[in-house]
Amino acid sequence: MVCLGWNLAVRLYPALALLLAVCLSARAQPYTGWSLARTAHFEVYSQAGAPTARSTVLWLEQLRALFVQQTGLTPGNAAPVRVIAFRSDNDYQPYRLRVASDAYCVGGEVRDYIVMPSAGVEEFRVAAHEYAHSLLHSSRLHFPPWLSEGLAEFFSTVRIGERGSSIGGDLPARSQTLRRMPWMPLAQLLAVTGEGAPVFYAPVFYAQSWALTGMLMLSPEYAPGFARLAAALASGQPGVQALPAVYGRPLEAMGRDLLAWSGGRRFRAIPLPGIAAGAVRVEVSPVSEFQSRSLMAELLAAIGEWDRAETQYRDLAREAPFDAGPPAALGTIALQRGDRDGARREWKRALDLGVTDAALCYRYATLASLTGLPADDVRPAYQRAIELQPDYDDARYSLALLEKNAEEYEAALAQLRAMRNVSPARLYHYWFAMADALTLLGRREEAVSAARKAAEHAASPEERARASTLAYMAQTDLGVRFVRDASGRNRLVTTRVPHDTVDWNPFIEPGDDVRKVQGTLREIDCGSAVTRLMVETAGGPVTLAIPDLSHLQARNAPAEFTCGPQEGSAVTVVYAAGKVESTKSDGVLRGIEFR
Repeated sequence: MVCLGWNLAVRLYPALALLLAVCLSARAQPYTGWSLARTAHFEVYSQAGAPTARSTVLWLEQLRALFVQQTGLTPGNAAPVRVIAFRSDNDYQPYRLRVASDAYCVGGEVRDYIVMPSAGVEEFRVAAHEYAHSLLHSSRLHFPPWLSEGLAEFFSTVRIGERGSSIGGDLPARSQTLRRMPWMPLAQLLAVTGEGAPVFYAPVFYAQSWALTGMLMLSPEYAPGFARLAAALASGQPGVQALPAVYGRPLEAMGRDLLAWSGGRRFRAIPLPGIAAGAVRVEVSPVSEFQSRSLMAELLAAIGEWDRAETQYRDLAREAPFDAGPPAALGTIALQRGDRDGARREWKRALDLGVTDAALCYRYATLASLTGLPADDVRPAYQRAIELQPDYDDARYSLALLEKNAEEYEAALAQLRAMRNVSPARLYHYWFAMADALTLLGRREEAVSAARKAAEHAASPEERARASTLAYMAQTDLGVRFVRDASGRNRLVTTRVPHDTVDWNPFIEPGDDVRKVQGTLREIDCGSAVTRLMVETAGGPVTLAIPDLSHLQARNAPAEFTCGPQEGSAVTVVYAAGKVESTKSDGVLRGIEFR
């Protein structure tokens, strides 16, 4: 209706239409005070204006360069870190994560969020603290809270300049807390879980974690063992066990060392190389009201405020029914609540509206597959994810498995080979899927090679056995053979036959001592219960029993046999060797070829 009214206004009242266009544009995109400054690694949303957003994002790029240079960690963020800096503490308050959270970092599935009450030079220490959390999260280093917060506080002391930088200086607020307030027992500090310290201990927890981390990293007595300690803690070993094990000292003694270290005020800055600002490409733009409300809804979802986030997204969906963003987010919220059908409906709508979120397309496809949707309904979502993000290896791998299960083996191989980075944890399954598809396509040599690579990356004897079986299957074909059951009766079973075998004999039974000789057929004796065949060979005469003519492989044989002496046809016989006293024979004939 709006479009029809607009077209009518254009035709009848050009001046009024122009006025309406200006008014509608101003109404649809009002300036909210939010500005966005974007680089390759960060998106800074600031309520303090474009200059502040720009200076903050440039400083964060310097910070990232310094951290990467000094720690050797490479941030693995799938998307730029999103920094949200409010105008004031009052604006920040409705989005505070916890009572003690003066700022925070939230690690999402796709991106990390850093949220602060404000931005500017005076807030750079806070930004450094939260970015340290993001760096640890994206590097998949899972430390206990005391070390995570201690490292973040240590990194927050960073000072960056083009001529020189430094890290590790004093934090007066933390030092004063340690001098003014009672300390937590060291065992209690180390035992704090992800829920954080009790509110009344929060200032001491942060200050003491900072001091302990500083001592462990910098003191001559403890610094040599810090890397071993970090590895033990990252593996999940509790701190109350790891510290005494690494340093060979009881916790009580380490607590006394920490008191002495802190009392000596040994928090000295460590000089570091300068970090040039560099030629960083920055895009700065205003943020519309719709965009800012979407940002706040996204933040609420990131911190788990599902009810508030859903309310805001419902409002946004009504306001912009053709925008893919709100239904995409509503699908994520539905999934968090365990409503798979609701998630699938919302994500399907987002896909139909042209969603540009590759991760969401992947999640929809995965959920649709788990809920039993046909491959034709799932495939477009994976393809859309790859179209949006060609290096989305998770989507390519999942699509490859879908194509293989749908017997589209060439398509499966194409996706597997297009993957750019196969994680070590996936290598076995990757090569197994590759070998399976190649086997089913009849590309045997490639299949065997892939199966052997799968075996190299097997994590258990069972996986290694499966890979070996797959290599065996690539080298063989499905065939049949006769075996005897418990009652001694022959029955037909399937078996694997070496590929390109031209003389496979299904009548050879497991356990047969198989012999093959050439000779001259001299006689067929039909006068007893079991037919016997006599062949003159270079090693002498061989008599063979034929208990059942229907269980004999004959090649180039005459249309019918006659009993008695034979004309002396040249034959090759295959038999199971072993005296059969009841028939006075040297074995049981399994096959005969007339030459």
